Amino acid sequence: MKGENEIWKKLLKAEKKARSGKFIKLSRAPLLYPSLMVFNYILYPVFKRGIYGKANTFFDIPMRTLLPSGTDIMLNGIKSHDSEIRLTKYLARELHEGDIFIDVGAHYGYYSLLASALVGTTGKVYSIEASVSSLDNLQENVSPYKNIQTFHAAAGDAPGTITFYEYPGPYAEYNTIVAGAYANEKWYSTVKEKKNEVPILILDNLIKTEGIEKAFIKIDVEGGESSVLRGLHTSLKEKQLTIAMEYLLPKTKIGLHQEAAGMLYDDGYKSYGITLDGNLAPVTNIDGYLLEKKMNSDNIVFLKN
Repeated sequence: MKGENEIWKKLLKAEKKARSGKFIKLSRAPLLYPSLMVFNYILYPVFKRGIYGKANTFFDIPMRTLLPSGTDIMLNGIKSHDSEIRLTKYLARELHEGDIFIDVGAHYGYYSLLASALVGTTGKVYSIEASVSSLDNLQENVSPYKNIQTFHAAAGDAPGTITFYEYPGPYAEYNTIVAGAYANEKWYSTVKEKKNEVPILILDNLIKTEGIEKAFIKIDVEGGESSVLRGLHTSLKEKQLTIAMEYLLPKTKIGLHQEAAGMLYDDGYKSYGITLDGNLAPVTNIDGYLLEKKMNSDNIVFLKN
């Protein structure tokens, strides 16, 4: 409990830094902040090549990240988008020593590393990432921690392989299994899309093989949520699972997140938004909730009735 309280205190401190204005950020990091801004807004747009840097997370685990997308962690030790801060708070409240965390769409491992610190040596983290370009960085970040196991795969619903579409630098967060998902976005024509064939990991099989009865599953797969959930169908009915899923209003991926939420509802789950203090509040209409909050996306939590 003492260790958890210390993490919570450091989280609040990191949140305060992340939510502070530019002048306060500059006063706290008079060399780092302007250097990052010069790279992000002058050098990167010209050369279009990211650079790696080492960040110190608020939970005291170093993390190698790619600039410019990793600027927030480099400056503040935390993913600083409001939805990510609230999800971080929820995890800090809900994950404890001995728990199981499955990170679907782990990217460079921020949530996997946070979960590793929270579940301790008696817990377990399964870190799943399909991106070829992200994998080396993820493995470097998590390899020192024996309670993390990584998988280079896309979570899905059928054995075999699947085409995975990858984007460079700050657009890597849009990596997806959905062909043409971002064809209408302005940035899409300015980047080079890479296609890789990656193995499919069926979560039902992982959960059965590992003998998991209870787990927290974070899903952030840019339109592939329904495929992930179809591969989790048995466990959703039989196991005690908490699902935190990134949910987007239908703009570039029409109906995909609504379809995934509907699957969870059909399996007896209810949806919740994460409040500013990291607790849950019931949400009966996710689209209406996002529109009311003036958000295009958010992390929505699903719990069994």
